[in-house]
Amino acid sequence: MKNVLVLLAVLISIYSCSNQLVEKEVDKKAGEWVSSGTKFLMGSDEQVEIVKNLLSNYAAMDAEAVFLNAKDTVRFFPFNAEKPVMMTVEDQKEMFSLYDSIVSKPVYFVPYELEGVRSLVEVTSTETKYKKDGTVEKDLFLEKFIFGDDGKIHTVRQWRAAW
Repeated sequence: MKNVLVLLAVLISIYSCSNQLVEKEVDKKAGEWVSSGTKFLMGSDEQVEIVKNLLSNYAAMDAEAVFLNAKDTVRFFPFNAEKPVMMTVEDQKEMFSLYDSIVSKPVYFVPYELEGVRSLVEVTSTETKYKKDGTVEKDLFLEKFIFGDDGKIHTVRQWRAAW
């Protein structure tokens, strides 16, 4: 009987110490697009993977692979241009022909959606490009990869940060 009481006391102690799981509903919408009041939501890791692959293929200077999950023509807003450039695989190949190698090191990936409007993956990365003429270009970029309803990248916006 004494063993039963000790066992019962141990079981009660263990049960009373167990963590209680409390469910809490979290509002997943946040922020605001000022002109419309539209809220933001967290995006998908699948789109992060698409952008990771794109950047990896970019660093490998594989133009065909860069466009695997993009429209045939991507609207690109480079940091140093006033107007967007319409980029194709051939344009990408031409740009790659100027370089010996490219090193791209992402710092973070943030997927998010403007509710009911578009989805994006924001990336900050350091980039070093070694040109065939011996010059080296070093940059820190903030880029936004904007997806269309078809799940492909339609637009890339790029900003350059000062070192």
